[in-house]
Amino acid sequence: GIPQRDLITNGFFSKDPERIREVVKSLEESGVLQILLSVDAFHQETIPLESVKLFAEAAVNSKMRIKLSPAWLVSEEDDNPYNVRTREILREFDGLNIPVGSGNVIFPSGNALVYLNEYFDENTEVWSPYDEDPRDIRTADFAPNGDVLGGNVYQKGILEILEDYRP
Repeated sequence: GIPQRDLITNGFFSKDPERIREVVKSLEESGVLQILLSVDAFHQETIPLESVKLFAEAAVNSKMRIKLSPAWLVSEEDDNPYNVRTREILREFDGLNIPVGSGNVIFPSGNALVYLNEYFDENTEVWSPYDEDPRDIRTADFAPNGDVLGGNVYQKGILEILEDYRP
């Protein structure tokens, strides 16, 4: 009964091209309609771009829609070194004709505040695009270990977790 199934991913889980194609096929068969693929200077510090490009190519050849979703520092227009690198990375996908979404602007919190502090204006109000009203659930984010909304899908069914959820 879930009408819209979208996936946000960094696209890296394997370097094996065959495994990458198998996973994309499984995503398609499970009803995923759209993939937002996070590609930018921050993700590619630790994630190999070649494997992500293989994932993107397999997704392009599926029935799913795919869109690149970069993270920008300060703003998309700013010419800081991170955004320059992000633009270079995005150009690596040009041959696949994947649209580029607006992505996100990094907000001053956690490690971003520690390592990128020089880019943030201390007078700017901090707003996270991930903050939601806990009484109005519209999305569910699953941790890799199965944690979601105070439960764990490896221990309880998602419907039971939703029924038991108390903000």
